[in-house]
Amino acid sequence: MDQSPSDLPARVARLLERAVRESGKSNSEIARLTGMKRDSLRRSLAGDRPVTLNELLAILDAAEHAGEETLLLLQLIGEDFALGQSGTGPARFLGELLRRAPIEIVEQLGDNIDELRPRWANGTAKLLARTLQQHIAELNRRSDAIGERV
Repeated sequence: MDQSPSDLPARVARLLERAVRESGKSNSEIARLTGMKRDSLRRSLAGDRPVTLNELLAILDAAEHAGEETLLLLQLIGEDFALGQSGTGPARFLGELLRRAPIEIVEQLGDNIDELRPRWANGTAKLLARTLQQHIAELNRRSDAIGERV
């Protein structure tokens, strides 16, 4: 994603504003749930006041979006994906994968870690997706064979 780090505060403000609006809760209710002053929340949602990490997570949680997961997806993919997938099984899977994959890759590659090439990331992602699809299809076939559904 070609988004500059300096754009992050504006992206966070847009994400928070949308999350609160789509939650159907009033700003007063979100402020009460987060322990923020209503004016501070209003200015944060408008992008006129930077939010702390704790405030960001609290606002997302109050708006019924998984805070850490939504923030991670915002940073890596974008606000539409982050809000659209927040709280879903795929989002939880991606969050867990992205927490564990770097450690596993470094451990598995050991001294060969410097051999990784950024251009391999797209193909690796496609390979992983195909492997997951095959794994899920196999699990479904097995559960159908014994009369259950995973």
